[in-house]
Order: sequence, then C-alpha cells, then structure tokens
Amino acid sequence: MIEDKKQRIFRELEKIHPSDLSIGEVAEKTKLSRTTVSAYLKVLEAEGKIEVSRKVGRAVFYKLKRKAERR
Repeated sequence: MIEDKKQRIFRELEKIHPSDLSIGEVAEKTKLSRTTVSAYLKVLEAEGKIEVSRKVGRAVFYKLKRKAERR
C-alpha cells in the first residue's frame, strides 16, 4: 500500500516530465491528501529520484531529476 502511493506520485511526475508539479497539483491528480503527498515527495527526494524545481510563495514544485543525476 505504501509503495503504491509512492509509485502513484512518481508516475504523475513522470507523465508531466520535464515540467514540474506543486504538492497541491500532485495531491489533486493522485486523490491523496497534501500531507501524504508532501511526505512521499520528501522520501522520493531523499532517494535522489526527484528534486525541488522552484518555490512560488509557499508553493513548492517538484520535478524528476535527469537520469544522469539520479542515484
């Protein structure tokens, strides 16, 4: 179940690549809460799969890392 949520979030970022998505946009697309999405995005970032692309006000946007940068 946990991997399923993480995979859903990662797939949404794959679909939109090379663009980025905010936490709220990912939450809307995956039908998960913003808190849940935020936690899994931090896990994916720690794994080296995604990165923060920009911040606009309080909104944080994430995108996939280029393959050469991924661990």
